[in-house]
Amino acid sequence: MLQRAVDLYHAHPVVSLLVTLTAALAFLVRRLWARRSGEGNESLAEALVGLFSGPILLLFFFTLLSFIVPGWRQLLSSFAVLGFCLVVGWFVAKVGQAYLSHRYVGERRSHPQAVPGLLHGVITGTCLLIGLGVFFWVQGYSLTGVWISTGLATALLGFALQQTLGDFFSGVALSLEGAFRVGDWLRLDDGTEGQIIDINWRATWLHGWDNTTYVIPNARLASQGFKNLHGQHHRYRPWYFVKIPAEVDPRLAKELLLEAVYNCKHNLKYPAPVVRLTDASTLPYTYMVWVHFANYPAMFRGREELYREIHYVLARAGVTPAVNVQEWRTRRAEIPTAEPSTIQLALKSLDIFSSLSDKEIDDIALASHQLHFDAGSTILLEGDSSDALDIITSGLVESRIKLPNGEKMVGNELVAGQYFGLISMFTEHPSLFEYIAGTDVTLIRVDMSCMQEVLRNHPDLADYYASIIKQRLDEAEMLQIADSQSDSKPTSLGDIRRFIKRLIRKNHP
Repeated sequence: MLQRAVDLYHAHPVVSLLVTLTAALAFLVRRLWARRSGEGNESLAEALVGLFSGPILLLFFFTLLSFIVPGWRQLLSSFAVLGFCLVVGWFVAKVGQAYLSHRYVGERRSHPQAVPGLLHGVITGTCLLIGLGVFFWVQGYSLTGVWISTGLATALLGFALQQTLGDFFSGVALSLEGAFRVGDWLRLDDGTEGQIIDINWRATWLHGWDNTTYVIPNARLASQGFKNLHGQHHRYRPWYFVKIPAEVDPRLAKELLLEAVYNCKHNLKYPAPVVRLTDASTLPYTYMVWVHFANYPAMFRGREELYREIHYVLARAGVTPAVNVQEWRTRRAEIPTAEPSTIQLALKSLDIFSSLSDKEIDDIALASHQLHFDAGSTILLEGDSSDALDIITSGLVESRIKLPNGEKMVGNELVAGQYFGLISMFTEHPSLFEYIAGTDVTLIRVDMSCMQEVLRNHPDLADYYASIIKQRLDEAEMLQIADSQSDSKPTSLGDIRRFIKRLIRKNHP
């Protein structure tokens, strides 16, 4: 090989020199880029550059030595072949490690060493052994004879190190399987819990909450069950159970628990939390609260906040979380007197009814009725006409709009105390939005006749209603849906006022 390189330099000195300079420049750029990026693992491009430039520079070095010391050319040729095989094996291992990092880690960057050092060592050792085997084959050595002569020693060594080899191959299997990664949190069958900081040839290292380190042999880890709680960029979705006395209306209990969840700042609002009555066959009733956290460590702060908010909300409503009721009761318990918020209180809290008297509020409440919608139910379709005002008392309602390209986009999320239906009621527009129950929803529906009576008794509210409707129409126009399928001009504030006045006079002597 060395003689061929020397002949090549003699035959094509310019081309050979250009190739060598290109390889040297590529190798230098690779080193500078690696130092500047500061990342622990090489990228695939850096590894490929090393695979191209490393062997060429090695051959150039030995060729230069052969020119300087021509009498050692035979010895240098053997060293050149050995070095070439090992360098190629080394950089092939680098390429394999870079590819493994890209495929193994993916988009997760939860730990600076997400690929276990065990896999790095196995890949590097395998490639170097293959390179050494190629060297012996090129030099004319019989690999079969080498294996036979060392077979007895290998068998004795394997018997002596069977436990260690078991740990080694178990670690390789766990790493290739991808059951967990460096940076993930593990919980073992015996309750041991910690974050994986390394997977080496013998054991997996976990860093515990108490700042201690657990060293778990790989064979033991492979032979038992464990729970992977994952790392920093994996959402953690636990559920918690709350027991509430059966005397409390289940709808009210779910509304209170959902209110507590939405009061929390450290749980994710999307996907939407879920509250369900999971067991009504025993006393007290059991409710499940399913929430989402950014990751497992974030759960601890979020769980504390959730318990605290549940306590506050239930206490304000006069509800005490119940204990399991046995057949024999040792004390006389007070029956909770919590009741759902009355329609009158819900109406009085709205800005559009705040100036009405208590008698007028009572009249509207008597003419109105409560409706309940399960999560995912459609409350009002886009394009439908509505002659009622819907007031949300609990839950979350999503407003969705249809864009000109046919896609639907979520607009606003309406919560308790907000309302919708004014546009369809007081203008000639049908509903510009589709309203979907994001969670279980309870709302109060006020009919058109009630709203007409309010405006007849309070004409000054017409301008206020018109301003609210105009603002919502402008918001719809900004979202490119306001009358998008019609050539008519946008509705002005004056048009809305005139329409409301005609509505007041309608069916009125």
